[in-house]
Amino acid sequence: MTVPLIVTSDLPSHLTDPLGRPEQELTHNRDLLELLADYEALRRRANADRAAVVEILSHDAGDEE
Repeated sequence: MTVPLIVTSDLPSHLTDPLGRPEQELTHNRDLLELLADYEALRRRANADRAAVVEILSHDAGDEE
């Protein structure tokens, strides 16, 4: 009798650890714009991490792209 075995890869911690919030002291409007840019950079990084997780999991499922 054959028993199916599910094997999953361990996800790297940098793909699953929470991202910290940008630290920015706001004293001028320019500081607010820099903070906004920092949050945009975090958003892009989070989306890249999500894409990496999808790629890792799709290879575990046997999908070939």
